[in-house]
Amino acid sequence: MLAAGLTLALAGCGGDDEPKRPEAAPTETTVPVYAADMDPVMAAMTLVPASAKTLAVTDYDEVKSLFGFDDVTGKSNPAKQNELWSRADKEAAQVSGGVLRDVDQQLLDKYDWGAADVVWEARFTGGKGGFVIKVPDRIKPGPAIKAGVGPLKGAKFDRETHLITKHTAAPGDENWASEETMTAVAGGPATSTYVVKGCAEGGPKEKTRLAPVEAYSVEFGGGLATLRLGEDRDDLFHRLKLGDRVAAYKKTFTHGVADPSTGRIGFRVKNPVTAATLVTSKPVPFAVCD
Repeated sequence: MLAAGLTLALAGCGGDDEPKRPEAAPTETTVPVYAADMDPVMAAMTLVPASAKTLAVTDYDEVKSLFGFDDVTGKSNPAKQNELWSRADKEAAQVSGGVLRDVDQQLLDKYDWGAADVVWEARFTGGKGGFVIKVPDRIKPGPAIKAGVGPLKGAKFDRETHLITKHTAAPGDENWASEETMTAVAGGPATSTYVVKGCAEGGPKEKTRLAPVEAYSVEFGGGLATLRLGEDRDDLFHRLKLGDRVAAYKKTFTHGVADPSTGRIGFRVKNPVTAATLVTSKPVPFAVCD
């Protein structure tokens, strides 16, 4: 059973399918553009400015699926919505933190939609920082944006893509999807994915044979996690051992299995919430600088 679970982790939380790569827009700069059939991480990357440092994506359709709440929306019984968030906050990795959670009740009371209507969301840091929120076709966030409700102040809504965006890359500007080092660690379908440009701080003091890290991601799905560093890594087994030096990671990320050819390390995670908090707040020892 254990071996099978870790094989699943190394296959990526959503399976072996390669994520859809963005198509280039027919412009002079030929930068990749958003497409509705992209996985959330890749879709978000088409809107993340090149200057961004981190990207945190949570697929709330996947979160709902974990607990059998696929049909719960902002129009559902309040008790059902509360049950969804109670389960999610205790059991699901949500690396993006829930952009609209703090104003959920206000949105429900005044605008008839809320956090439970979010399909997926992405939050990025670096520069001004910003976010992307995908909502269903039926949602009309214009009035809430115009009123400047919480984080929606200064945001924009695209009626064609049904994306709410703030401080995203302008059309034609360089974005993360135009950088091969970033798309190489994008992964596929997952509950939540945290992506970092560059390496994690805190490399070993002794001389090592660690290869450089240009970008990495940590992807969560149920009780599994996958670290991605890019293909053809000969340092993964040493990096795996580095995690044992950090007590919090050793306790939370267990039964690590490395696959050098794909540049992935699969783990079991005892508590997805704790694991998500760790990777978004503390240096990831498996991805430290050389």
